[in-house]
Amino acid sequence: MIKKLTLSLFFISLYSSLASQVFVERNLNLELAEKDSITSMKIQTALNGFLSEAQKNHYTETYVDLAHRDQYKFFFTKLAGIGQNSESFHKPLVMKSYPIEDGAYRLTVGFTGEREGQPFIYQITELKAVPYKDHYRFYCPFPENTEHFKSQTFDNVTYHYSTAINENTAGKFVDFTQELAKMTKTPIPDLDYYSFHSLDELLKSYGFLYSARQCNFLCYDLGFTDNGGQTYITGTDNENYVFGFIGDFLYYNLDNKEDIYSPFVQGMSAYYGGYALSYDDMTTLKRQFREEMNSNPEINFLEEFKKGRKSSVERHFSYFVMSAFLFEEALEEKGFEDALTLAYSGSEGENFFSNLDEVLGVNESNFHDTIVRLIES
Repeated sequence: MIKKLTLSLFFISLYSSLASQVFVERNLNLELAEKDSITSMKIQTALNGFLSEAQKNHYTETYVDLAHRDQYKFFFTKLAGIGQNSESFHKPLVMKSYPIEDGAYRLTVGFTGEREGQPFIYQITELKAVPYKDHYRFYCPFPENTEHFKSQTFDNVTYHYSTAINENTAGKFVDFTQELAKMTKTPIPDLDYYSFHSLDELLKSYGFLYSARQCNFLCYDLGFTDNGGQTYITGTDNENYVFGFIGDFLYYNLDNKEDIYSPFVQGMSAYYGGYALSYDDMTTLKRQFREEMNSNPEINFLEEFKKGRKSSVERHFSYFVMSAFLFEEALEEKGFEDALTLAYSGSEGENFFSNLDEVLGVNESNFHDTIVRLIES
């Protein structure tokens, strides 16, 4: 009986392991290494292992150089979790493979599926396979894809770009990084700023020939840091995209990152850099909120704030914009240090109203009237 139970547990464990294993398919049964079936099989076996780890978002040194993973976190994050606990995805499809230097290969992998009878393409990704011990490791192709970029350094920021940059605009960003460091009492950051002309150029540089969640939903809002905060990436055709920088700067340079209240940080970002990709400044945002109030006299701004992403004005999330108004008020009344405390109100904002009351004397009872006063000022 014990032997039967042990055997049953073995097969359950084996089935569970196989169920979580990713097995790629080869488009039209292509060979991953032309006229070399052994190498082709080694690449495919390693790719199965790598994508299995990616699906679980648990990369190991077997298939990934962990220092490289940390340097290009955006790439590995956007590969993670695809197809996890989902029957709608097909097996990853290897669409192309060709040799490059020193026994390495460049692969193109498609992630497709079918939902409610409709086919979809979720992501098409290029990656680099490099020989390691008796198998292969996988790398982000960003270094090779951007090696032709030009570069120019302004004080603490080195810009990388494919065609040209506006030096005046770049200078404004450099000045802001130095001022932000001064206000937060942190060292001036040494940054590499990759200024891409578009989201498409940004994604292709990382090896994403297509990404539904990027193209359709603008994850990361086109401005984010990589390499532990040392590299700033934008796809906005703007050398001074402040909006995407502030949140990551606070995360990597100040303590208590687990207490950062993201909506308020987005408000700070809108105050300094204009709102997201519209660049609407504070004057414009206040006008938009006045117009919203005039068209809807019964509006309650406290209720709208608490709705989170379910409330918007001119397609701007209401609680982001109201946070910008409150940050401006705290900055003018109390100074940057006190205003910054509002950004550390807990990851879910659990301490926001108590902090707001302490800094500005604003609580839930007078929140609406405060916002009305601020947008009319």
